Amino acid sequence: MTVRARRDVSQRLRDILSAVDRIKSAERQLSGAGQTSDEAAAEVAFDAVLYNLVVIGEAVNALPAEITAQEPDVPWRDIVDMRNFLSHEYFRVLAEVVRRTLDEPLEQLSATCHRLLASILP
Repeated sequence: MTVRARRDVSQRLRDILSAVDRIKSAERQLSGAGQTSDEAAAEVAFDAVLYNLVVIGEAVNALPAEITAQEPDVPWRDIVDMRNFLSHEYFRVLAEVVRRTLDEPLEQLSATCHRLLASILP
């Protein structure tokens, strides 16, 4: 039997920020693997990106509506939907679609999470 640990809003926001940082690291490794034609390393790095996108979607899904309502321009539902797609439709994942979600969208999400953290922490 597993015991589910409850995480508060600030922990969830930090989980998102940590996953964004890990995605950036995996992207660097993915780029390096591409330059050296190391397909095995590229696959591992891409899998790390996918896993951390799932973590982000799970953390976003657990955020209370009153928190996400503070940032209505963020596509919160799309983030959760991507998590669901990556988890349940894994066999249809296209690398080029995943890559479009990186960089600017993740930078915007990171900035949003920092703002939300600042608004809830004393």
